Amino acid sequence: MPELPEVESLRRYLVREGLVGSTITSVKLETKPESPGGTGTIIGANNANGQTITNITRRGKQLALELNDFALGVHMGMTGQLHFLLPEEPEPRFTRALFTLNSGTRLALIDPRRWAKLQRFDSSAEAFDGLGPDALDDRLTADDFAGRFDKRTGQIKQLLLNQQLIAGIGNIYADESFHRVKISPARRANTISESKLKSLHKAVRESLEHALEFILNNPDEFGRPYIVDAYDDRMQLHRKLGSFCPRCEIPLVTKKFGGRTAYFCTSCQK
Repeated sequence: MPELPEVESLRRYLVREGLVGSTITSVKLETKPESPGGTGTIIGANNANGQTITNITRRGKQLALELNDFALGVHMGMTGQLHFLLPEEPEPRFTRALFTLNSGTRLALIDPRRWAKLQRFDSSAEAFDGLGPDALDDRLTADDFAGRFDKRTGQIKQLLLNQQLIAGIGNIYADESFHRVKISPARRANTISESKLKSLHKAVRESLEHALEFILNNPDEFGRPYIVDAYDDRMQLHRKLGSFCPRCEIPLVTKKFGGRTAYFCTSCQK
């Protein structure tokens, strides 16, 4: 699933390619999905015809295309991608929504597994309603971060993935952050010291910022549905079966937390 660095790089790509200021001249939505199932939804996007895109904002893993009269919230799900198409390019397979712009260029939402969500909201603020602060928002201080967890009894891995507490942290970057500060993903949040939680805040920022820097410096990798696979080999923690802890040189273990698999070291992560 695209996480904060991937979605932020996508936002910058859309801005760089001139989407802001473009007017949508036609909208085409899928009618007979090739890949049934999934939990994705498209609601209200057909009303975008004639609207000009005035801004593109992000919180966590979600985007909002701000239009003249409303906003379109975009969540990529597991396999969603946004691609620009030249007028002569054929419509890709698994295209769920196709926006033609006044330049003749088209913007396609491609999603083989149909888990992406595209929905009309009154504003970007409404699109992000229910999300916690963005993990890279400078207004989220170390004190604020620690205060969101220090009294909670849940396991820190599940809490860190809760987008209502902090938006943008996914499975891979959570594991990397825990390893950096030697915290077990199984720890109860209220048993972790304030100083350790503040260190976790720093580790989260570093993990996300380094991933974003890698993506921006490797434009040939852009557009892969799982860009984190490319970055994974540059992380300290290699999330693969049979991998070893880079500190302790013992095999990493795996455990499920709320349906998500964590990789961690039982020796140095306590």
